[in-house]
Amino acid sequence: MVAENFGGHGEGIYCFEFNSSNGDLKLLHIQNQVNPSYLFVVNPEVESIKNPLKSALTFLAPSSILFTVNEVLASNNPTLHIYEINKNDHRLTLNQSQPIEGGCPCHISYFKNADGNNYVGVACYETGNVILYDINEDGNLSSCIISHEGKSQHPSRQNAAHAHCVSFDKVSNKLLIADLGIDQIRVYTIKKNNEIIKVTENQIIQIPAGSGPRHICFDSNYHYGFIVNELTGSVTFIKHSNDRYDLKGTFSLLEPSALHHDIGAAAIRVSANGAFIYTTIRSDNTIRLFTFDSGKESLHLIDSYQTGGITPRDFIIDPTGHWLLVAHQNSDAISIFEVNSYDGTLRLFKIIDNIKSPVCFSWLITKK
Repeated sequence: MVAENFGGHGEGIYCFEFNSSNGDLKLLHIQNQVNPSYLFVVNPEVESIKNPLKSALTFLAPSSILFTVNEVLASNNPTLHIYEINKNDHRLTLNQSQPIEGGCPCHISYFKNADGNNYVGVACYETGNVILYDINEDGNLSSCIISHEGKSQHPSRQNAAHAHCVSFDKVSNKLLIADLGIDQIRVYTIKKNNEIIKVTENQIIQIPAGSGPRHICFDSNYHYGFIVNELTGSVTFIKHSNDRYDLKGTFSLLEPSALHHDIGAAAIRVSANGAFIYTTIRSDNTIRLFTFDSGKESLHLIDSYQTGGITPRDFIIDPTGHWLLVAHQNSDAISIFEVNSYDGTLRLFKIIDNIKSPVCFSWLITKK
């Protein structure tokens, strides 16, 4: 079941300026929107996107683009929103909205595949499907639906498919979807022929039963993928080789017999050098630090830190690697940690209060 009263009480999309020299976070403005639970910013300096001058999207270089959703039930007609970010004051201008054929869209990702085609993927938790939007040459969007079915062992959280993350591997040219409800990572190849999108399933990666895979991240070389499992708080890692992914291991602190657990792991990030893995845990309001040894292909828990707030949902490492910011959905605060680049350890630097229901971060990289 999906509750009708989920979501926060925030006002929409908050734009902050972060000073990486002193850790200062300054609110610039707010764009009103209903429950924009996940964001993806496309930076022109980082991602090369098409510039269809005639399109309603008006991807005019050097503008940046923000993709987001409003996470509501299917009966309330969720929507994909596309904003242009003003290069001077960073305010948002809505360029286009598209209906989402699913319920509770909880994750969004933009990517370009090896054929040079641009896509936006939206994972829908309620209905267990993914909507794949193709950004056509004329700037319009066409879409196709990837549907999952099945269930797993948790009695209330896994009685149906619940797609929770869309992640693209730039090296393998594969789309990976984490489905919490069926304990699987589904791997797909995307091709387009005469404007028709063809999605082919290549592999199913089976995660230990009852884990509830939620989010995926990759190291900078895309050699390894790391999956945080919401229900057990465990971390699974995979390796790509010979055009497939091998399941290398799962690190868990729970006994296998704990069938009715819901630890509430939320997000996962990997350091730039691939040596440190971080996850947030909502049940005890902590962030965990793991070390990853690629030579031995082993994962070890190093420490667990109180985040200084309630319900740490998303977090992000700043581009310099010196800071880590945690969003607390239920205490209206963002915690800022200093990161020790040598051993990955964290030190709480300060807490910014009175930020309503923060749940997701995405960097807009600007040049001074």
